[in-house]
Order: sequence, then structure tokens, then C-alpha cells
Amino acid sequence: MLTIKVYKKVLLYKRYFIGFIILAVLLSVLSSKLWAQQTILSYKAQVSLLTVSPGDESYTLFGHSALRIYDPALGIDRTYNYGTFDFDTQGFYWKFALENLQYFLSVNQFENAKNAYLDNRRIITEQRLNLTANQIQRLYDYLQNNAKPENRYYSYEFFYDNCTTRIYDAIKSVTGDSIQFHEPLNPAKMSFRQFINPYLEPVPWVKFGINLLLGATADHSPSGPATLFLPDLLKEGFTEARIQRADTSFSLVAGQTFYAPQKWAVISPTNISPVFSFWFLLVGTVILSFIYGEKRTLWLWHDRILFGSTGLIGLLILFLWIFSSYPSTNWNWNILWSAPALPAFILSLANNKNVAGSSKTFWIIYTAIIFIFMLSWLIIPQQLPNAILPLLLLLGYRNIRKTIRII
Repeated sequence: MLTIKVYKKVLLYKRYFIGFIILAVLLSVLSSKLWAQQTILSYKAQVSLLTVSPGDESYTLFGHSALRIYDPALGIDRTYNYGTFDFDTQGFYWKFALENLQYFLSVNQFENAKNAYLDNRRIITEQRLNLTANQIQRLYDYLQNNAKPENRYYSYEFFYDNCTTRIYDAIKSVTGDSIQFHEPLNPAKMSFRQFINPYLEPVPWVKFGINLLLGATADHSPSGPATLFLPDLLKEGFTEARIQRADTSFSLVAGQTFYAPQKWAVISPTNISPVFSFWFLLVGTVILSFIYGEKRTLWLWHDRILFGSTGLIGLLILFLWIFSSYPSTNWNWNILWSAPALPAFILSLANNKNVAGSSKTFWIIYTAIIFIFMLSWLIIPQQLPNAILPLLLLLGYRNIRKTIRII
């Protein structure tokens, strides 16, 4: 009798357990449906392209792009930012140089993002896009999915995959080919390098360094939507664009709002430019060589610094060409004059007249490379920084001095 009662209790508990499992599954399904219903935007929802002007930090020189999703009925007002990165990432600069630095999509309240940009004295241009309710909903779902931890990260690339190109890709994913741009987008056939150089004018040393390390691929001229890789270019492209809906086309930008700080961010340009510095170094070296031409120790150290620093440039160019994933650092013609400086530096370390004397052939070859490079300036398929011209003359001058008279 006792056994039968225990058996009945077991059956009863088993039924409770099965019922609990079924109830949990039903609640899970219902909650997911309810959650999905909560993310359905109202007919009042709007989407805007935010374009932020350049700031006074080096990583803000080109401006910024973001998207705003605003639905007053649901209390949603979010900014989606593909340009977020972590400065505290271990090996930050190393990963950035190798294109291993992970940027990610961050989501913030619009007011917080707006105030942060205004506090940094940056102007915000908001362009409300003329998208349908269905397109706005799909864009919202796209962004929400991208913001998930497993989807939010990507490898940044200067020209082809950045905070601006990601936004264009997101909008295109819901509009397809319905956006019609004012063609052509790049009528002057400007190169990537020519597009970015005006933004670098306030920081001439940064401009020199970037142009020195970017290879011939940076001189390709983008066409079509590939031109929209900078925030200002995307803003201007959208300003002139139209969107097709059935048999009618509308302006892509339905309205525009500006948010301006009390004082704009301005970068104070340096007074000493690379061009001036290298010309000054060239003239000073020539003058000193006539005054202190017999000071062998002085010129040994001069050449060690000159060829050593130039050789490091060559090593960096070679390193980025081989190991970096950035296509824009490949095929860099500056390696022709900078790489030979490394063996020149090694020879300058040999404080021995016999070794120096036997290296005369090397100095002749290096001199020829430099002057052939300068003579080919206009036909090399790469825009070269003007500041390297006095540097090339200086290298050539020291090579000639070493060829004629070992110092």
C-alpha cells in the first residue's frame, strides 16, 4: 500500500515537472514576441545622418559620421556610432599600424552624444532622411543586430571600411538601388590622397608623415559610392541625392538642422613646417661643410643621424608594405631612396678609413638612385611630399662628399 502511494506521488511530481517545462517554454516564446513588439517603431520614427566637423585631436581631423534613430512615440532617441575604439587596448598603436585594431559600433542617447561633440567645440549637421516607415524599421533592426557583442567589431581601414562607409552600407542595405546620386560623384577625378590632404593642412608634420607612408594605391581615384568615404563627402552626396519611390523620386534629405558650439574647434598650425625644416637643414649642412670640412668626427655623427633616421623610414615603409593589412600602404615608391640609407648608416658606424674607402661604389650607386628618383619625380605614379625634395638633395650631397673625399 505504501509503495502505491509513493508511486502516485512520483507520477504527480513528474506531471508537475513536465507542466513546469511546458510553461517555461511558452513564457519564453511569449516574452520574445512581446520584446519583438516593443521594437516595432511607430509611424513618427525618423532617421538622420549626423555629420560632425573636425576637432582639435589628431583622430578627429577628418570629422565623423553617425546615425540617429528618433521615435518620440516610443521614447527612442539613439545615436549609432561606428567610429568607437578603445585607447586602452593593449598594443594600441601596433594594432592600428597593422590594421588589427578593432573598431566597434556603440549606441548612445542622442542628447549625450550631441553634448559631447558640442563640448569638444564641434559642429553637428543633422540631415533627416526621406525613408519610408518600412525602411526605417529595417534600418533600426539592422543597427540593433550590428550592435550585438558578437557583431559590433570590425577592422578599420582608412579608405574602404570606416565609420562613414559603414553608415552608407547600412542605409544601402535597406534602400537598395533606389538612391540616385548626382553624377559624377568625383568629377575632378581626385585621388584618395587629394581628398584627405586639405584636412591635414593645419598639422603639416602629420600630413608629411601620412603622405610618406601611404603608397601608390592612395593615388587611385574613387568613383561612384566609393567616393563617399569621408563624412563631408557623404553629407554632400546625400544633399544632392534623390530616392526613387514607385514612379516618383524625392530628395533624399527631407530637412536639415545645425547644432553649433559657442566656440569652434581650431587647430593652431605649427610655425615650423617640414619643407622649411629640411631646406634649412640642407643649406646649413652645405655652409657648415665648407667651414668645418675637416672635422671628421662631426661629420661621422652628422651622417649617422641623417642616414640612421632615413633608414628607419625605409624600414617602416617596408614593414607596413609587407605586414600591414592596409592596402593603402602598399607599393610605396619612397622605399627607393629611404631603404638604401640603412646600409649607409651601417657604413657610417665603421669608423675606419679602409672600410669607408672600399665603400666608394656604394656611395656612387646610392647617389645615382637619388638623382634618378628626382629626375623621375613627375612620372612616378605616386604623389610625393614636396618636403622630401630638400631631404633628397641633402642625402645626395653627403653621398657626393663621401665619394669625392672620405670624411
